Amino acid sequence: MLAGAALLAPAARADAQGEADALIAKGVELREKGRDDEALTVFRQALAKAASARARAQVGLAEQALGMWVLAEADLAAALATDGDPWIAKNRGALEGALGVVRKRITTLEVRGAEAAEVYLDGVRVGAGAGPFRVEAGKRTLEVRASGFQSTTRAVELPPGGMARETVTLVPVPGSSAPDGPADTRGAPADTRGRPPAEDPGAGQRLLGWAFVGTGAALLATGGVGLVVRKGIIDDYNATCPGLGVDQPASCDDQVSSSRTWLTLSILTLVGGGVFAAGGIVLVAAAPSADGSAKSTAGAGGRLACSPTGAPGGVALACAGRF
Repeated sequence: MLAGAALLAPAARADAQGEADALIAKGVELREKGRDDEALTVFRQALAKAASARARAQVGLAEQALGMWVLAEADLAAALATDGDPWIAKNRGALEGALGVVRKRITTLEVRGAEAAEVYLDGVRVGAGAGPFRVEAGKRTLEVRASGFQSTTRAVELPPGGMARETVTLVPVPGSSAPDGPADTRGAPADTRGRPPAEDPGAGQRLLGWAFVGTGAALLATGGVGLVVRKGIIDDYNATCPGLGVDQPASCDDQVSSSRTWLTLSILTLVGGGVFAAGGIVLVAAAPSADGSAKSTAGAGGRLACSPTGAPGGVALACAGRF
């Protein structure tokens, strides 16, 4: 019995191969008549009878003729990867040329952000996850779907023979639980039930404003110290020197020059301090609060101005403001 079965098996394979060869010949005749759809059906029947490299190559060539580029690439590449088939070896050059033509119509697509989603092109599912996927090139409509998230749709241009990368952001459906992605808490009000408080959009602006105010205060203090130093120089000059308009010692001329220098430095630091302080106050007042509101000093008519004024024996800084 075992010997009989061993003899029958090669005979059955031979019969299947004979039927497959007959189907391939029929499919070639159909292709010569331009009936590629029918030929593809016959070639697939031949491949099912006997999975030969020749039958798979004929399937790939028929798919190429019908514009089924992705399927044609897979079948032609599989046929060319078969070693030892005499028909493939004889026609390898033509098959590689056909595969090259097919690959010029295909793109490798990656969809970042779709790791837990399904990807569709022109309404046809191409796979799940980020890919990469081998897809037909051209102007396509990309859609990403995931349970609990809003679908994302966009028009894309997929370059032939190259690679395209698209990045999507999945937004949870309001009111649904979306365990595969982070919850969107933007705009949620702060409360006292353990939730994080809403981000303060004006924190950075207020920090910068207070830095300006601090810098302005330091400059104003420096200017005030300069005026005190200048006053001491003038008092010393009045006590020891004969006064302006007459010949006087070199030390008295040095005191006059020093007094003028301190006056200039004091004016510059006082004016700069006033500008920094005023700018900082405006920044703090105009910074938006956590609830999205903002105070606008310009809209409210806020104004602050500082200027040096002459005074007997020195210089003073006068500031006036309205908020």
